[in-house]
Amino acid sequence: MNILRCCAFLLFVCASPLSGSAQNTLISGIINRYAAVTAIDTCTGRLTVSDTAGFRAGEPILLIQMQGATISSANNFLFGVIQSMNYAGRYERAVIASVAPNTLYLKSRLVNIYDPAGGLQAVTIPQFPNNATVADTLRCQPWNGATGGVLAFDVANTLTLDAPVTADGAGFRGGAAYVASTNNCNFLFPETAYFYDFGNWRGAYKGEGVAKAIAGKEFGRGPQANGGGGGNDHNSGGGGGAHLSDGGNGGDNDEPGALGCDGYYPGVRGYGVFFGIGRLFLGGGGGAGHANNSPLGAGGRGGGIILISATDINGSNLRISADGLAGANANGDGAGGGGAGGSIWLKADSAPGSLVVSANGGKGGNTLNNNGDRCFGPGGGGAGGRVLSNLFGIASPPGGPAGIVTNSVNACNGSSNGASEGDAGLTEPLPDIPEGDSEYLLPQWLAGPASDTLCEGDAGLFAAQANDGNWSYQWQYNDGSGWQDLPPGAAFSGVDTDTLLLDPAAPAQNGWLLRCVLRSGACFQIASDSALLAVFATPTAAFSAAVNGYTADFSNQSSAPAFLWDFGDGNFSQATDPQHTYAAEGNYMVTLYAIAPCDTAVATQLVTVALAPTAGFFAPDTIYGCETAIVDFDNTASANSTAFNWSFPGGNPAVSNNPDPVVEYPATGVYTATQVVSNSVGADTATFTFVVQILDLPTADFSSTAFPGGVVRFDNLSQQATSYTWDFGDGTPTAGSANVDHQYAQSGTYTVTLYASNPCGVSILQQNIEVVVNGTGTGNTPGPGRLRLHPNPPHDYLYLDLGDLNALPRSLRVLDASGRTVYALDTPAGSVVQIPVQDWPAGVYILGLQFDGGWMSVKVMRE
Repeated sequence: MNILRCCAFLLFVCASPLSGSAQNTLISGIINRYAAVTAIDTCTGRLTVSDTAGFRAGEPILLIQMQGATISSANNFLFGVIQSMNYAGRYERAVIASVAPNTLYLKSRLVNIYDPAGGLQAVTIPQFPNNATVADTLRCQPWNGATGGVLAFDVANTLTLDAPVTADGAGFRGGAAYVASTNNCNFLFPETAYFYDFGNWRGAYKGEGVAKAIAGKEFGRGPQANGGGGGNDHNSGGGGGAHLSDGGNGGDNDEPGALGCDGYYPGVRGYGVFFGIGRLFLGGGGGAGHANNSPLGAGGRGGGIILISATDINGSNLRISADGLAGANANGDGAGGGGAGGSIWLKADSAPGSLVVSANGGKGGNTLNNNGDRCFGPGGGGAGGRVLSNLFGIASPPGGPAGIVTNSVNACNGSSNGASEGDAGLTEPLPDIPEGDSEYLLPQWLAGPASDTLCEGDAGLFAAQANDGNWSYQWQYNDGSGWQDLPPGAAFSGVDTDTLLLDPAAPAQNGWLLRCVLRSGACFQIASDSALLAVFATPTAAFSAAVNGYTADFSNQSSAPAFLWDFGDGNFSQATDPQHTYAAEGNYMVTLYAIAPCDTAVATQLVTVALAPTAGFFAPDTIYGCETAIVDFDNTASANSTAFNWSFPGGNPAVSNNPDPVVEYPATGVYTATQVVSNSVGADTATFTFVVQILDLPTADFSSTAFPGGVVRFDNLSQQATSYTWDFGDGTPTAGSANVDHQYAQSGTYTVTLYASNPCGVSILQQNIEVVVNGTGTGNTPGPGRLRLHPNPPHDYLYLDLGDLNALPRSLRVLDASGRTVYALDTPAGSVVQIPVQDWPAGVYILGLQFDGGWMSVKVMRE
């Protein structure tokens, strides 16, 4: 290469694909950038790559997996047979959305599945929006085991080929030439194994293919998938690499002497890749020839991959090639197998008939025998590659011929000595390059659900809004024990949509958090903000009250968030369990309102506020009675007494429940009465001791003694009387003393009346006395006699005892206060007169008795 050409090459490598004029871009050298893909996040379209230099957002790339097939590894003739292609050869076009350190983000979802462990790489696809001219050789970086081997670009209009476009020998690597430090071959025991470990003198390197080399099995005649097998001891040739068709077998080494180590186990041909639809492959590398002298017999590299899209193609150097390279010639050892042709994807509307599109297999290496009687093993030819194009007239790529024995004096000279040519490749219709059209949109919440407060039994709706996409929805709830998926059915519907319906709401759901989870397949999800669900139960109202004195403690048994108490006395409270002190005893209707946002429940209860009662009653210290003493007990217990229990030992009745009992006592004595009063609060007791005295009817009696000057002394001789009233017959006021001295003003005969009374009745005695003012009186003169009446005051009847009268009265009259006669009796018969008084109104009455000598009268009280 001259200096000018070298400088031009450097310029084209560094230039942008858009360099040059606006209408035509000059290109040459390596225009692609390569990066090994070590990881794929299929959820976000993120590629983790070895290098991002030269990769730009908005530009297309080719994602292609170079290896990853699985082969049989048994030490027999099946070694190297492809068992599964896995993801080897899959490819597609993608557009870069953004670039970050060691990271490429793709715009659209990938079509294929890949395994980064299988040699996955990303390759830029330069875009030329107008015309492009290949000014100097345009090539790709050779495959290095991780990246390279691919040349790809697009020209919108005309592609001018003024220099070749080549990926020759840029494919899978041929087996490296290798000479072991020792070689202990034995003509009796040939080396027949299909694999040996690295560095073993018994075999040579296998060529590289779509299956990665198996550790410990790198050497030997068995092929590495489409990579040719290495020759075995002694000096046999390597097998040719394969593409879709097989490569050629390596040649034998025939030693002229009987004791020489022959090489009848050369490298086996690379096996064609049997599945090519939707895949692109590098040409397989040829296996190395076995060597024990000098490391010259390396296998040839396979052809690379070219992808070109243009509207028109013309130019002065119309060649596009991805040929496999020839196996290396050997001197005194086995030669290497040829590399297989690569793959060419070519799309154009028109092209000259002189356009050469080549993916030929590489020739097997020759052996140099140095004019000796030797037949070292030549290499097998590489298989023809694969051309995919919409242009007509492109011939199928031929396989490479086998190597030959050269410079030998043996008859084998000029022959392949068992080595074979590679099979021809294929020309096929142009398939579209796979490219995803579903963008890598990530699920995103635009609006989350709103919190809601519901009444028991109501329906609630919770909605969330996400960006457009093929998402799935799942509503979740958290009742305090963590987030859980809501199962369909029961009260919830729409659990797998963006709208959740709750019907009916239940109090058990109060306080739940609800959210929706948005999922993209099985690899990405995002949860919305959570919404609080508040469910108010239908309120209930109930309470109890404990009263102590004027204070009531209320115990709330309701179910509600708020309360209002009406204590029935004009006072209110919003406390849950209030205490209230009343101003007075009484019955109060207490009302509790249990208030919820959805309803109000009401409970009422009559609460009685009362103090313990105070016992008390009154009776005279001494009670007089006639045949019996009647005691009317005056109840002075407190007004809050509700029950009375009296006991009257010796009385009749002996017990009573009346508030104001009346008790009869039949005999004189000292008695005790006990009162026990009670109410709902408590009880109290009062006791009183009193004297009962049973009296007979009184007997009025007196005597008189006259003194000079008109003074008469009256001596009271009455029996059983407790009070006395005197009427001296001269109009002077009566006297209440038992014994009295009375001064008369004039001499004469006077009727003196003594009223002797006790609670049982009245006894009346009248006597006529003769009074001499200027001399000595003669004493008593008999009068009407003694009258007794009882009881006074009477109840139902008034009894008159006439037995002690000197003569019976002629008539009896009872007058009321107005002078009206209420009772009359002429000539009473018998000693006792019974007068009915039950119909008389209360008041003062005058009872009068008419005698022949005058009237006797007495007051009668009717209560």
